[in-house]
Amino acid sequence: MVEYNYEINQKGYSLSGLALTPAQCRAARALIEWSQEALSNAANVSRHTVKDFERGVRTPYPNNMAAIRSALEGAGVQFIPENGGGVGVRLIKGIKA
Repeated sequence: MVEYNYEINQKGYSLSGLALTPAQCRAARALIEWSQEALSNAANVSRHTVKDFERGVRTPYPNNMAAIRSALEGAGVQFIPENGGGVGVRLIKGIKA
C-alpha cells in the first residue's frame, strides 16, 4: 500500500501529495467498471464522499482521498500526472479489475 504525505495548512490539511481530480476518479471507476458504491466499499469511505468529490462539491479529507486513490490503484488503475498533455488514468498491464 502506498503512503501519501500531506502538509498542514490554514484549513488543517493540504492535498498536494494526493493529486487526484474528480474527472480522474470518474474515469478510473469507468476503466474498472466500478460503481460509486463499489469504490466507497473498497475505500471504506461513505458513498456520499465519493459522490460529492466526483461532482466537485467538496474535496475529501486527506485520509479519505488517500483511501480512494489506494483502492483504485489496488484495482489496477495508474494515475498520470500533468505532463504537458493533461492528467489522465490508465490500467496497468496484466491487472484484471
